[in-house]
Amino acid sequence: MPHPKRPRILVIDDEPLIGSLIARLLGARFDVVSVTRGQVGLDLLLAQDDFDLLLCDLMMPELTGMDVHAALEARQSPHAATMVFLTGGAFVGKAGEFLARVPNPCVEKPFLAEELRSAVHGAMAPRASIPAL
Repeated sequence: MPHPKRPRILVIDDEPLIGSLIARLLGARFDVVSVTRGQVGLDLLLAQDDFDLLLCDLMMPELTGMDVHAALEARQSPHAATMVFLTGGAFVGKAGEFLARVPNPCVEKPFLAEELRSAVHGAMAPRASIPAL
């Protein structure tokens, strides 16, 4: 009997330690892929359409989380709706306006393990095949 496919999470964060931390926190139940550049993450999402969730830093050099979201929306990708934003508390200006406009959840860094797990579970709850955390 084949094993059920594990849900896949893509982490896009310019801080490599954040990706490593998330992989340790969620790796028991999810396949976690981590990249440190927004464009690399966007290219990966467009090439591999099998990610169940995207955890994306809001503020990164070059391509921000807002840019990744806009690019996914422009392509009518369902991944735009499966994004959970990670932020260091940048709730002012353009970032604040963006977060007020989109329905996507946001987890503030530094986060507690339970906060991250709760956000992931909440974002994935509509999918019946997602394991409980």
